[in-house]
Amino acid sequence: MAKLRLNRPGAVPGLLPEPYYWWEAGALMGSLIDYWHYTGDTRWNDIAEDGLLFQTGPNNDYMPPNQTMTEGNDDQGFWGMAVMSAAELNFQNPPDSKPQWLALAQAVFNTQAARWEANDCGGGLRWQIFPWNNGYNYKNSISQACFFNIAARLARYTGNKSYADWAERTWDWMVGTKLLDLKTYYIYDGIHVENCSNITPYQWTYNAGAMMLGAAALYNHSMTASQRETWRERVDGLLNGSLIFFTGDSGDIMTEVACEPVDLCDLDQQSFKAYLSRWMAGTTQWAPWTYSRIKPLLASSAAAAVSTCTGGDNGRMCGLKWNTRKWDGMTGVGQQMAAMEVVLANVIEHSKLPVTDWEGGTSAGDPGAGGADVGRKTPEFPSVSTAEKAGASLRALGNHTLLDLYSRRFATCGNTHYILALGKWLLMTNEVENVKAILGPKMDDWPIDGPRLFSVLPLLGPNSIFTSNGEAWHTARAMLRPSFVRDQVADLKCFDKHIGNLLAAIPADGTTFDMQALLFDMTMDSSTDFLLGYSTNLLTKASPEAQQFVKDFEYASRESAKRARLGPLLLHVPYRNLTKAVQGLRDYVHFYLQKATAKKRESDTRDRNYVFLDELLKENPPEDYTVDQILSILIAGRDTTATAMSSVFYFLARDAGAVEKLREEIKSLNVEDPTWEELKHMKYLNNVIKESLRLFSPVATNSRTAKRETILPRGGGKDGTQPILVPKGMPVRWSSHVLHRNKDVFGPDADEFRPERWERDLRVGWEYIPFSGGPRICLGQQFALTQIAYAVFKFFKMFRSIEARDSSPLLLRTNITISFPHGCLGISSGLTASSFRDFDAKPI
Repeated sequence: MAKLRLNRPGAVPGLLPEPYYWWEAGALMGSLIDYWHYTGDTRWNDIAEDGLLFQTGPNNDYMPPNQTMTEGNDDQGFWGMAVMSAAELNFQNPPDSKPQWLALAQAVFNTQAARWEANDCGGGLRWQIFPWNNGYNYKNSISQACFFNIAARLARYTGNKSYADWAERTWDWMVGTKLLDLKTYYIYDGIHVENCSNITPYQWTYNAGAMMLGAAALYNHSMTASQRETWRERVDGLLNGSLIFFTGDSGDIMTEVACEPVDLCDLDQQSFKAYLSRWMAGTTQWAPWTYSRIKPLLASSAAAAVSTCTGGDNGRMCGLKWNTRKWDGMTGVGQQMAAMEVVLANVIEHSKLPVTDWEGGTSAGDPGAGGADVGRKTPEFPSVSTAEKAGASLRALGNHTLLDLYSRRFATCGNTHYILALGKWLLMTNEVENVKAILGPKMDDWPIDGPRLFSVLPLLGPNSIFTSNGEAWHTARAMLRPSFVRDQVADLKCFDKHIGNLLAAIPADGTTFDMQALLFDMTMDSSTDFLLGYSTNLLTKASPEAQQFVKDFEYASRESAKRARLGPLLLHVPYRNLTKAVQGLRDYVHFYLQKATAKKRESDTRDRNYVFLDELLKENPPEDYTVDQILSILIAGRDTTATAMSSVFYFLARDAGAVEKLREEIKSLNVEDPTWEELKHMKYLNNVIKESLRLFSPVATNSRTAKRETILPRGGGKDGTQPILVPKGMPVRWSSHVLHRNKDVFGPDADEFRPERWERDLRVGWEYIPFSGGPRICLGQQFALTQIAYAVFKFFKMFRSIEARDSSPLLLRTNITISFPHGCLGISSGLTASSFRDFDAKPI
């Protein structure tokens, strides 16, 4: 077991090292519980408990953020069956403050029952939970078997008939689709929803075992003689059908018949015999008449398995093919689990019977557990506590957030390809010529629609510069553009005050602080000052109204983005909290709008020469229209600028050489307060900002929808180099996160932070679009770049260096914009970013 390094310092509880998948770690937790139950040895108990609790996810239902992007129903099911065993065997209960075993199993059941789908093939669970994963259109038997197994065991443990009803429904569906053949009791692999009668005919041990134990549980649970007889027949049928997996001269050696004879068992399949062994042994306790038939099979298989355990460095590693009676040169977690489980199964008659809620059970339940995930069809990203506990990024664990998923798909599917998302086809491309065609002169053929629109529509309304198209967009841009001319952007007085407040808030004694949180406060203060003439003053002393405004702003942004991922239908579903937050935002801006209108009538003088709102009022637009535009600019001026600025500090905190070069440039200028022109001519400072935006673009993905049938320059033909026809209404999405890491453009080290790459003759056009491109390029680009440059300059006039105290890789979280999920702590994630809570600033 030490080989698995489950208890190595710094490892994430409940995970196996690569290349093993998450589901098999859940299966292994079940094996550790079995080991304790059969032997009484408690040495692995704390490791099993830690793993089972750490992987529960924020809603305590085994949908942890670092797994849900690629999670299947069968994956979740194996963790659910492990905690069901913990409840039945009275495994050590977690602390009261933690979720309990029975409640966790109920949570898995509840989330899976909500995914039962009658539209395709008349019922059943899909293999994959989310539609972008390969296998979403496949209904495999193991997903049904896991669900059946958990439901049946919950029925037995709790006595609740509703669980038994679900198990019956699953059984009937398996029989109806002929995945379970009642003539032979063979269980076949699965069916594709496009043709529900076309069965994939492979048979696997774990399907037979999961169904057999579930049937035995329902026999044990049944109240009437008729029910018991029905389930007795079914247990016998499944036992007869499972004999296909026993081969050898006497037909009593367990074999994975679909892959062992042809040497094609993959990493997953190498562990399957562990589960048939486990569940056949369990069947003998709930269906005792089966013992005389099952025990000889387990005994012969155990002897054969042990005879292969002569390999590896220690001479005790087990092989896959038990029939050979010798080590076959293969070893791994699956082989070790299978051998251990079949040996343990042979002492089943000496082990305690599984308990129930009323006969010895001590695990607390919760019939409504998992409710927060019921019906959810989009993944969540890690909370702070998850990332802190893990101490490593999602990427380091071999798991992938949305932007990583894009990178993988482009690598495997080509630069332009179609995907099916939420039942609708989407064209993905990272071809520069395609992006140029969409954003360039023909942009009117490519309006904003789909998730790009839906993520901000509830917040901004249909008339803002970010949500309008065609003439409405041209009108909004014409009204806003004069506010971002050089004279306004180059006025650094407004920035200076708020950046001074930021620097004053940074501890000078080396104390850990969250740089991203301070930057978000600073950019909200400066943006509201620039836009409204009145700052929220979050870095000094914010009023209760300002504090509520910021809470409403962050809540509305987050919830709008979440709903957008689920498609346009949710726009019409009432959401009281979101509506209330948006109204709060608009009321706050309306207050200052009315104040500005009154001041305009009283006097033309202002404390500052320029206020955005004053300029808008010269056009006499409707009040609501003005509010739409102000909130639009606030999103850009606050969120994207803060994220971009955070990325600069993130990378500098990990590159002392870059900091030294930057400080030398700042010293050479020999000024305290640089002008706009001086900042623009600081070559290395601007290269640092360019490089940070390349690796961490605040808007990491973008999309448009074809207004009419049209053609894009590349993506067609066998090699993808020919034009491609795009039908009317087709959404097209691209990712600057992927474009900016093109090694053909930026070099073989494109994934690394190296500002010096911009010193060479690096000619980029549409390959580098942190502020988008074409006529809709961000109006506030220079506003953001100026504020970033000024903040970095002033920071390094006060502080000598910065240090990240966590060396974990970059993590990103996607929202309307991207950000560091856990602040600037020194590590971040959501697609993959870093944060700065563990961040040192040393004064000069």
